[in-house]
Formats: sequence, C-alpha cells, structure tokens
Amino acid sequence: MENKNISRTPVVAILGHVDHGKTTILDNIRSAHVQEKEVGGITQKISVFTIPVAGKQITFIDTPGHEAFDLMRLRGGSVADIVLLIVAADDGLQPQTLESIEIIKNSSAKPIVVINKIDLPDVDIEKIKRDLANRGILVEGMGGQVPVALVSGKTGQGIHDLLDMILLVSEVEGMQFREDLKDGLLGKAIALETVKDKSKGIITTLVLQQGEMKPGDWIGFRVDKEIGVEKVKGIISEENQNIPMLTAGTGGRVLGLSSPINPGDSVYVMTERSPKVLDGIWKLEEEEQSEGISAADLSALFANAETKVKSLNVIIKSSSEGSLEAIKKSIDKIKDDEAKIEIVDSGIGDITPSDIERASVTKSIILGFEVSMESAASKLSRDRKVLVRTYDIIYKLVEELGDAFNLLTMPQETEEEIGHAEVRALFTLSDGALVIGCRVKDGIIKRGCKVYVVRGDEIKGEGRIASLRQQKDTINEAKKEQECGVILDAKIDVAEGDTLYCYKIIK
Repeated sequence: MENKNISRTPVVAILGHVDHGKTTILDNIRSAHVQEKEVGGITQKISVFTIPVAGKQITFIDTPGHEAFDLMRLRGGSVADIVLLIVAADDGLQPQTLESIEIIKNSSAKPIVVINKIDLPDVDIEKIKRDLANRGILVEGMGGQVPVALVSGKTGQGIHDLLDMILLVSEVEGMQFREDLKDGLLGKAIALETVKDKSKGIITTLVLQQGEMKPGDWIGFRVDKEIGVEKVKGIISEENQNIPMLTAGTGGRVLGLSSPINPGDSVYVMTERSPKVLDGIWKLEEEEQSEGISAADLSALFANAETKVKSLNVIIKSSSEGSLEAIKKSIDKIKDDEAKIEIVDSGIGDITPSDIERASVTKSIILGFEVSMESAASKLSRDRKVLVRTYDIIYKLVEELGDAFNLLTMPQETEEEIGHAEVRALFTLSDGALVIGCRVKDGIIKRGCKVYVVRGDEIKGEGRIASLRQQKDTINEAKKEQECGVILDAKIDVAEGDTLYCYKIIK
C-alpha cells in the first residue's frame, strides 16, 4: 500500500505556561482575535487551525496553559510533528513550562523554542536560554540544535521568521512516522476534544493523521467497549466554515455524532459501513494505551454539610469531555488524611432535573463548567435545597472547591497558631484587592486559615486568607523562609513591618 507519510501537512502543537502568549501568537499568525474571546483571557479548550503559509499549509493545535489542563497539553503534544515551547521573556520558566518540557522530552516531535514578549524592556534572553539548558533543552548557541525564535505576539515581530522556521524544520528534519493504513480504511484521526453544543449536538475536534475524511464517509470509534459506526454529517473549522475534505495533517470539527468520542481515542475512516475492518485494532490500542485518569459562596456550600462529615460529594457537569477530564484530575489532587472529595457523577451537557434528583439523594453539590441549568432543574434545586454553582473559568471552580475542602478539614473548636509571616510589601490590584507581600518567618501560612494582623503589641484586625499565591500560582500553604502574596477576606489597616499570625481551628 502507498505510504501515507510522503505528503501531509505538518502538525504543530503550542505548549507553555498560562499567560505566556500562546494564543496571542496564534492570533497574530491568523490575523484573528481568539484571545479576546476567551473567558478570563485564557484558553480552556483545545483548538485546531489549518493555515496557508507560503503556498503550503501548517496545522496548529492551541492548548490550554493552566495547570488543570495538563492532560489536554499531553494529548496535543502526542499528535504533533513539531512542538512550539512558548516562554515569556519577562517571566521565564514557570511550572507549566517545566511540565511542557517533560512532554517534549517524552515525544518524538521536533521542538522549537519561542521566546515571546521581546518587545518588553529589560528582558534577559540569555538567562532563559541558560535555564532551558539546565532543564535539558539545549538551544542553538548553547551547545544544542533546538532552534530559537524571538517574537512579539503583540506587535508581530518575528512571526514571519517563526513560520519559515516551522516549514524548514518539517522539510529538513521530517515529520513523525505513521504506519500504513490497513486495507479497508481511508484514514485515521485522533480525537482531541468533544463538546455538546445546544444547536449542533455533539461536536468532536480531531486531527487527521493519515488518509482523507469528508462528509458522507463512515467512521468507526469506541463507545465504551463497543465499536460505534456513524456517517460524517459535516466538518467545520473553528470559525464555523464548512470544510469539504480533511487531508493528512489537517484538523477540524466533526458534526452530528450521536455518541461522544473520548479525547485521545482513535477515529477510523472506513470504505463501508462495517466494523469488521477494525477487528484487532482496538485490542492492540488497549494494550498500548496507558491507564486513563479513571463555590463563590463557601458558607452556603458548607450549609449542606454536617460538621462531622469528612467527605464532600460533588456532581460535575461540563461543556466538553476535555474540560471534564481536567476538572476531575484537579479534584484528584485535593487530598487530606481526614477528608476526601467524592465525585458521585459527571457528564457533559446542561444541568438537568435528574442531576438535581441525584444530588438530593446523595447529599451532593453540583458544579457546572460552561453549562447552564434547565429551568425545571433550577426550580427543583430550590425545592430540594441542592446547592448548584456554575463557572466560566476553570481555575475559579478548582480554587473555590479547594477552599471548601480546606474548611471541611478544619474542626471548629479552638485556635492553634501554625505560623507567622512578616509583611514586606503591599500591592493593590486593578479590582481594588490588597495583596500583602510576606515572608514566612516560622511554621506555615495556609490558605483558608484565620490570621491576626499585629503591629507591635496591637492587633490591627483579623480575617481569613482568601487567596495565597507564589508569583502567579495559587498554593495551599507557604512554608518557613518562603515568600508569598496574601489576600484577606476583610479590609484591615496593614503596613510594612506588620506581622501576620496564622491560626487553625483544632478540637
């Protein structure tokens, strides 16, 4: 059979830390304004764009940068021929940068380092290159062969050079090898995301790795442990334009499926409506596949939990399988020896009366991400006194659930000091919130705990730590000698040199 690797569009995944400018760079390439449309200014879904460049094509996979989306980033990197590691010149290597480096190390995709925001003053490009070398990414000029592009997603500086570099790497170093298609198959794709749209139904975003796919073709994919076979009713771009055909290396959104396709699963284009051609393929894939990863009003949230209960039951509804997976993984990281968060049920689509009924029986709260609540469900939630919280930004959901969990693990009897910190600087955010820059002098400072602000021998006020951060990352606690930023839930007269004494409630 003809080898399908001879001519295809290179697939480029964009990885990096949140707010380092991945989507802004892609906006500049496409002359689009995707980032402006993102809720909270961050990417929360995988998107695929195939773009004409100098008479050729490049397919870009835009991946979320927030830590909750690490599985989606991993998936984007696994299907790519080239990976762009975006690093902000003014921020350097951050947690998701380091995670993206590990993805690159474990992938056969060719990396290109893209240092963004070079238009900003006083940036140290050489330091970023040294830091990358210390992490095993040896760039050109530092003893390695990894190309480096210097760009500004805001002004467009260096973008044309970056595109030329992508085409050069794909031509000189080649693309990832794909096995020949089995007889009876016209193409193979990888699903990256599945969304349930109110008007269009189930939409699956995918990248075609081999062959072709067009409306009217039969496709086969897994539905639980069975094989689902359906006809492609339509293929559209991210801009909702009809795509007449996908060729190897291009991507799009498949419309009208009756069953969702799990992100990461293979999708096969078949010559006829017969699952027999797929015999043996699923078994081989299962052997190779790694094991899957199986509210602002906190007082209201805890009104549903008895003080002796050491578990918090939740039902999760999300707009897509990918974000649902990310939420589950984030919740899995919230742990304590004395309590747990139990996911009673989960799914994609709006919150329904049956969700409310299940929450009432299991004494659960319902968390919704990018979904609405049916009118009948809204009335039923009030009648059954079921707490429902919906979010448009995933890290808000995770943060508030973490706060709720922290409160759940704190017995409310007496106070015990667990640490204190010195106030070293004060900053006011655009929304008026006061950030207290501290250095922990002893013990720990923990999010959700009570603090007293002390000046000399005088207590200036008390409040709870509503937010605790190190640089841009939300943390649960800061330890001795660590620096952190604290936002309290009460307005207190705080000055440099004050001491924050942190307390927890114990029996």
